Amino acid sequence: MFVSSLLGTLSVQAQSYREIIRHIAETPAMQSAKLMERAAGEMASAAEGKNLPSIDLSVQGAWLKDTPEMILHFPMFPSQPLPMGKTRQFVGELRLSYPLFTGFAISAQIERSRLEAQRAKLKVQDLRRNLILNATQLYGAIEATEAALAAEREAKRATLSALKKAEGFYKHGLLPPADLYNIKAKVYDVEAAITQTESQKEQLLNQLSYLSGTTVHSIHGSIPLPDPSSRKRVKKLAYRYRSDIRVLQTLLRVDDAQIRLAESRYYPTVGVAAGLKRHGDTLALNGDGFTNADQSYLGVNVSWNLFNGGSDRHTVEAARYKKLSAASSLLDYRWRVATEIDNAFTELRALRSKFRSARMQVKAQEEYYKLTLGRFDNQLASADELSRSIADLARARARAAAIRSQIRVQRAKIWLLSGVKGFERKLGIAGR
Repeated sequence: MFVSSLLGTLSVQAQSYREIIRHIAETPAMQSAKLMERAAGEMASAAEGKNLPSIDLSVQGAWLKDTPEMILHFPMFPSQPLPMGKTRQFVGELRLSYPLFTGFAISAQIERSRLEAQRAKLKVQDLRRNLILNATQLYGAIEATEAALAAEREAKRATLSALKKAEGFYKHGLLPPADLYNIKAKVYDVEAAITQTESQKEQLLNQLSYLSGTTVHSIHGSIPLPDPSSRKRVKKLAYRYRSDIRVLQTLLRVDDAQIRLAESRYYPTVGVAAGLKRHGDTLALNGDGFTNADQSYLGVNVSWNLFNGGSDRHTVEAARYKKLSAASSLLDYRWRVATEIDNAFTELRALRSKFRSARMQVKAQEEYYKLTLGRFDNQLASADELSRSIADLARARARAAAIRSQIRVQRAKIWLLSGVKGFERKLGIAGR
């Protein structure tokens, strides 16, 4: 019962690579980016409202200091003031206005807002890709640290076993005190190395906990991703699905909308307005006895700027140059991504070559340790030589495990370079 409970606790605390990747979608950083995406979507909806009529209701009241008067002038008679209104004035109006034509400015603003919302969505996806990449590197580092701990603990066991033999030799006068103390010192060295590695692992787990938004006490399992496909295939997927590339492509469309918006200044603007308007000296708005109470109207407004010092032309040219700059930036970024993919494949090939060398080094160190242990048992090798062979074997095993972990991380990195969509498909998790 106790054992099953303990195993259940460990299984809850330990996190697999897939579980950590799933948690990333719920982190505060991702939630913040998603809220900005929603804000951009609301701004796009707000921009679409400009394409609809506007209805405004207003009520105005004024209390004049003096009664409005008109002065009549007659020959041979003194001027006569006549009242033309009352000191209290109230106006109520229900106004309907609609821009019939704005030189395509409104449609350009709406299109730009929609593209900005799409751009915000793509930024969320690219943020997730970068967070996954960082989490993958941390996961691989923790995996390598655990392998180093296993090698160091094995070295400690071997060193303790050698110490017991050395103590037996020492009791029988077959080993000088210096050799005995040398092995004891190596035990402390190994314990110090274990403590240091455990500290590194704890720090990496803390970083991974922060990045994934959940407490990670330990990991289990490796990064389960297959070997990447060809460079050409990865580049094709990257150009199609990478969110950062699509953001730049969206910027080109935003610049197109900005050009149309700037060119709208070349056209006249036409607007219509109709209002139900009433006037009076009370809130009943039934007139003041001097002017008509109903002042409703229907109006048309046409305006066209004929000259403004060439400002509009320069604004349009600036928007066009900005689009050309964005196109050049997109081309440069695509080349940069292609170079990054090429370098990632080259690094993967180098890591595999290093791993083959590391495995052979482990075999060589294992054989050398066995040989040295046999020589030490027969008093043909010193305690220092045995200790060094144990330490060299531990380092070789840790190095091989670290390179193996780097290969897994590099495979994941290449899949991430192709975009989150292909990465999630290969990992076997649903996209979010």
